[in-house]
This record gives sequence, C-alpha cells and structure tokens, in this order.
Amino acid sequence: MSMPLNGLDQQKSLTSKECSSKDIKIASSQIWSPERQAFMMWMYFAGSIIVYASRTAMALCMPEMYDEFGWDKRQQGLVMACFLWGYPITQILGGYMADRFGAERVILCAGVCWTTITLFTPVFPYLSDGNQKSSLSLVIFSRMSQGVLQGMHYPSVMSATGTHVVETERTQVYSLISAGTHGGTLFTGLFGSIILHHFGWGSVFNFLGVLGYIWIALLYAHGDTKNHKPISVKENISSENPSKKASKPLPWRKVLTASPFWAMILAHFANGYSYFVFLFWLPSYFHENHPHSQPWVYNVLPWLISMVSAGLFGKLATYFLKLGYSKTFTRKSFNVFAMLVFGMALLCISYSHSYQTTLFIFCVAAASNGAYQSTVIMNPSDIAPDHTGFMFGVMNTFGAIPGFIGTYVSGAILEMTSNWNLMYSVTGWVSIAGWAVFAYWGSGEPIF
Repeated sequence: MSMPLNGLDQQKSLTSKECSSKDIKIASSQIWSPERQAFMMWMYFAGSIIVYASRTAMALCMPEMYDEFGWDKRQQGLVMACFLWGYPITQILGGYMADRFGAERVILCAGVCWTTITLFTPVFPYLSDGNQKSSLSLVIFSRMSQGVLQGMHYPSVMSATGTHVVETERTQVYSLISAGTHGGTLFTGLFGSIILHHFGWGSVFNFLGVLGYIWIALLYAHGDTKNHKPISVKENISSENPSKKASKPLPWRKVLTASPFWAMILAHFANGYSYFVFLFWLPSYFHENHPHSQPWVYNVLPWLISMVSAGLFGKLATYFLKLGYSKTFTRKSFNVFAMLVFGMALLCISYSHSYQTTLFIFCVAAASNGAYQSTVIMNPSDIAPDHTGFMFGVMNTFGAIPGFIGTYVSGAILEMTSNWNLMYSVTGWVSIAGWAVFAYWGSGEPIF
C-alpha cells in the first residue's frame, strides 16, 4: 500500500516534473524542423565544397607552380603537407568552442580568416623579391595558417548536427554534408582546371576566395547564430535523463581505457595518411606518368564519383539503422568499402600501365572511400553522443597528423626513388591496417 505524499514531497515531485518538462522543451527547440534541416544541410554542403576546394587548389596548381618556382619533389610535398601542420592544432579547440558557444559562430569567424588567406595566396610567393627560400617559406606559412583556421570547421559542423539533428538521421545528414568534400575537389578539378588554363594559377585562389566570402555572407544572413549555447540532444528526449548536457565533464579515464576509442583513433589515423596522399598527389601522378592526358578528366571524374557514392552510402547506412541493424554492424560493414577496398585499389596501381586502367582504379578508390562518411567519421557521435564536437576534434587531430607526415614522406620517397608504385603500395597497406583495427575493436555504442 502506497503512502500519500506530504506537502513537501508533492512540491518536490511537481518541481522535478516541471524541470523535466522544461528540459524536454528546451532540447526539442534545438532540433531543426525538416525544412530548416534541409536548408542548413545544403548550406553546410556548399561550405564543405568551398573548404575543400580552397584546400586542394594547391595540388591542382602545383605542376604550374613547379614550372615557375622550380621546387623539387621534397619541396612540393612540403608545400602540400604544411596545411596539415596547422590543421590538427585547432581540432579540439574548435569542437569545444562549438559545443560551448555555438557551431555557427565558430564557422563564421574562422571562415572569414581562411577565406582571406585563400584570396591572397597568389601574393605571398612574390613578397620575397625573387628569393626562392623566402618565397617557399611564405607560402608554407600561409598554408599552415589556413590549416589552423580550417581545423575548426568540421568539428563545428559535427557539433551542429549532433545538436540539431535527431539521432537516426545524423548519418545521412552528415554524409550528405561531407559529400561536399568530394564536391570541393571536383569543383577545383573542373572549374579550377579551366581557370588555370586560361588565367594562370593565381586566379584559381582569387576565384575561390571570392566564393568563400559569398558563402559566409549567406550563412551569416540566414544561419542560426542566435543559438549560441546549444545542448546535446538525443532522439529519445523523453528518456530517463532528458536534461543531460554537453557541459557534463568528460570521463577521461573511461575514454582512454576504452578499446573502441583507440580503434576509432587508429582507423582515422590510417585513413588520414592514405586519403591525403591519394588526394594531394593525384594530379602530379597523372601529370608525370600520363602527360598527354586531359587534366580536367583525372581531376574531375574520381571526385564526381566519390561525391555521388558518399551520398548513396549515407542513405544506405541510414536505411540499415532504420531497419534495426546496430550502429556497430553498420559502421564496420561500410568500413569494408571505405578502407579495405580503398587500400586494395591503391595496391592495384602497381599493376596498371595504361591511362584508362589507371583512371579506372583511381575512380574505384574514390568511390569506395565515399563510404567513409558513414563509418569512422560518425563514430564520435556514437561513442560519446554528449561530447560530439569535442570528441570529433580529438579524432580529427590524430587524422590530420599522418596526413602531413604521409604527404611529405611520399614526396621524399619520390625524390629518392622516383617510384610511384612503392609510394602507393605503402599507402594502400596503411589503409588496410586501419580497416583491420576498426573491424576487430571498433564499436558504435556509447563507451560511458
């Protein structure tokens, strides 16, 4: 037989219910409506295109800059890799600031700065009065600074989707946003190649800088900057603890002793190495090994295919989750394409001698890696849903470090051996090793 509540107990019960109801309403208010979600998804998709277009423009322009400045392979690798020196520095900071102050504010402030650097990139090599060493140093410094500023972008986007998008739709939304990374490379390859051919390499950076300013203005005018202190939201807002917030301290001991955390870190480390080598060295590979091929073909086709595949894999992963398959099964299944098939394709380059076969292999590699946006890249929101931005920053820091190591090491291998097959073989095995680690220890469930 239950005892009646006294006045104080009734007051506490009512207060608890009122607080719970208030928390649910606050949390619910952070979720985007379907119309708003679609609009912001396309805005962030456009942002990803411009971010990656400005990032990959240097790889596109490198053969022309080599002719003008006489940089050797080691120096070329250094110029392309130095972006990734700065990139890891602000990953964690960017995620923390996005979780704390609002993702869009971070994206806008950083965006104004890296767009300005992009616009004025053609000026930096000529500030040294013809001194090659000084010219190289200025370009390296500008690229590193751009990396520092762009390092805040994707942790902030991940924080925004973790806050404003319901759990079952996050994979699809983020995959479509991330498809813009391939779209950016495609955009640079298509329009950048045309601008490069007719107006020179400097105009490529000028064009992208202007586009960046236009996108920033649109995001500022139509974005969500008023929502400056978001909270973490799960789809099951009405569960036992609806007031759980991102401000809750991260239990580092549990994180650092959890195998899925290290599996995520090592897999992203391996993908960072292999993907950035694949991305930055592709134009130079075709320029040297197939000099009569059309740049707009090999700079466009792989990234067109990868952009489409990223969207399709994202939709398919969302379908798997809605059918009831676990996140762990879904992440590991799609990672077979993202890292295993990708790595095997890179190994096959050693056995290809014709232009058509090589282009086909690169297209297969690009298409399979499109699945990565539905696997490890989503893992921070799986294992730490209330610290998504911060955890993504941690993961992406480890993903960027091997990017600059791999790009520079690849340049050193080419300078010493002139052996492209050796370079791509090493890269392929790194990707396969990352797949094996995540297949064995990875998980899609919260670790605390």
